[in-house]
Amino acid sequence: MKEVFNPKLELSAHEKQFIKATWIHQDKIYILCIPNHVSILTKQFSKKFHIAKENVRIETVEDLVKEIVQHNSRVIISVRDGKIVYDPLRILHSLKKNIQKGLMRGTKEGILRKFMLIKEHVKEIEKIKSKLFDNIYISVVEASQTALIIKGHIALIPRLMPQKIKILTNRGLEKSDIINAIEIMETYKLYEHKRIVMPSGKKLDEFTKKAELFREAVKKLK
Repeated sequence: MKEVFNPKLELSAHEKQFIKATWIHQDKIYILCIPNHVSILTKQFSKKFHIAKENVRIETVEDLVKEIVQHNSRVIISVRDGKIVYDPLRILHSLKKNIQKGLMRGTKEGILRKFMLIKEHVKEIEKIKSKLFDNIYISVVEASQTALIIKGHIALIPRLMPQKIKILTNRGLEKSDIINAIEIMETYKLYEHKRIVMPSGKKLDEFTKKAELFREAVKKLK
């Protein structure tokens, strides 16, 4: 009896910065990633999971769209029958549901139109996450400026805030409060300068709670 191909596919936080979705079908691993990481991730996953490079299929979301539009049966079947491992934006779940319902049949134009609806849905999610992250960052910066003013310090420009608020440790603010605020501000700046991708929804939820704790701590300052 042929052994079922089912590697324990666990992605690190670093890998999730570049990967949009992952699924397994038969003896192959399929990965959607951001552009410019296809060749790097192919070598990385081949080595990590001891799989031949030809069985590690890595491509961009745009590549997947093109293959579906061109009726690439291998890819369509892999999504329909494969095991979804990682799909935070639910690209694969939406696509799988449409394939199973037979909605990906018909003209190339019709298929492309359905795919574009999925992409628009993903873009809308990303837009909401971006707005949320902006609000979290601004609230922490404003709270930091307020804390500095209360303690008799000049409120500096936002990019200098992570270093400046360290002086308030144990002067009304706990070290954990300061660490939370700095983490949010530094992560936002990395994202703003395109050094990292947008944090996951789970991470943004975590930042929301940390920002709230920081604001509450600042309200208690005298």
